[in-house]
Amino acid sequence: MLPNDFPPWQTAYWWFRRFVRRLLFRTIHDVTLMLDREREGREQSSSAALINSQSIKAPAAGKRGFDAGKKVVGRKRHTPSRQTAGC
Repeated sequence: MLPNDFPPWQTAYWWFRRFVRRLLFRTIHDVTLMLDREREGREQSSSAALINSQSIKAPAAGKRGFDAGKKVVGRKRHTPSRQTAGC
């Protein structure tokens, strides 16, 4: 299902496997992330991240779900990630 402009799938797959083996995708991701963070005036790598969520009862809400762990009909609210130095 490659576009017509691509070479035969075997050639594209060979190059993909070569990049994966050499961890180039991971390296490109890490370098891009560090440059983006530096451009925003933050440290190149994060020191910590917190991810949390809270189930809120909202039976009359338009979009709602069911939290089976807490047996609550409503919405799930996520708190933003935080960067904490020195952890």
